[in-house]
Amino acid sequence: MLNFKYRILDKETKQLDELIVTSNCIWNYCVMLQRKHHEWYGQYISKKRLRQHIAKKRKTNSYWLRLNSQVVQEIVDRLDESCQRFFKRVQKRPPQFKKRFDDGSLKFTQSGYSVRNDVIVIKKIGNFKFLKHRGYPTNTMKGVRIKKHNYRYYVVITCDCVPASRTRDCNGTVRVAGIDFGLKTFITLNDGSTIESPRFLFKNAKKLRKLSKSLSRKQKNSNRRTKAKRLLARFHDKAANQRDAWQWEKAHILCKQYAVIKIEDICLTGMAKLWGRKISDIAIGEFVNKLIYVASKYGTEVVKIDRFYPSSHICNRCGHKLDRKLGLLEREWQCPNCDVQLDRDINAAINIQRWDANVQSVDRSETSIASKKQRRTTNKKPYASA
Repeated sequence: MLNFKYRILDKETKQLDELIVTSNCIWNYCVMLQRKHHEWYGQYISKKRLRQHIAKKRKTNSYWLRLNSQVVQEIVDRLDESCQRFFKRVQKRPPQFKKRFDDGSLKFTQSGYSVRNDVIVIKKIGNFKFLKHRGYPTNTMKGVRIKKHNYRYYVVITCDCVPASRTRDCNGTVRVAGIDFGLKTFITLNDGSTIESPRFLFKNAKKLRKLSKSLSRKQKNSNRRTKAKRLLARFHDKAANQRDAWQWEKAHILCKQYAVIKIEDICLTGMAKLWGRKISDIAIGEFVNKLIYVASKYGTEVVKIDRFYPSSHICNRCGHKLDRKLGLLEREWQCPNCDVQLDRDINAAINIQRWDANVQSVDRSETSIASKKQRRTTNKKPYASA
């Protein structure tokens, strides 16, 4: 399945606003039912029962009848999936309530819509033109989703097709790359080349501060506050779009050149607690997801190395491992064994490129056995003297 996203151009989206408000009301009503049922009986309502109840409720509510029946069923299905994920402890929080005028989406699967070139027709609602910047396969269309995000509307067309494969520029040679991520330099490759991060939020920090202070000054529930909130949301939307375009471009460049790309498995939640907005501005996790997706088109293999592998603490010349931890300000260090001055990021990228899963698993098992033996010998109490 492939999704093709286009922006709706029509300024008169008042009818779409009403549909999104209605869908959020149905979602909130279902969340309320699930919470009450779990409070009384200790379990959540099944999807079948909730569908039947909402179908009866729609007959007495004229506002809910504006939505297509399949759209309402999709809202119930989405809520049921969220409840299952919560009770299976996949997600931390149960489904939450939404504000009426918040973002939302409507999914049409089989009926209630039709797409004609660059116009989507929603039954009993109206016609809406979207910006068709690329084509989509019309024969394999499976559904359409109307999405509201940051006061803008988008149409997402789902098609049953396979992404087109692309060729690499390797000329028959298998090239392996090791990538080390960082804060100042976004990517450091094993050959010494680097890719600097544009940091779109950091460059426009003054404008971000100005818009945030302007929003905080406005009176609540006023038209000027709504306008300031819209300007701030569009600023974040523009920064996110610039970051996405830049990351897609770099992912294609890397997958064109290399057959195997080895990256480090980073704990992003821990880094976000330490450095906060810097990590969000760089968006390493989003780049890794894009890299894996683009690699599937080029036939490139993306390998994540062991998270606890000390790539920056091992000398790439002699294999000596430092006994101490390197501080963040130490960008270079000298190997005490072979007296070689090493750049921290390039050294880590070279070690990542040379990393082998089979060798590391054997070394780790041997070290674990040795550590267990050492614990047994050290934990033994000496015999009491006679």
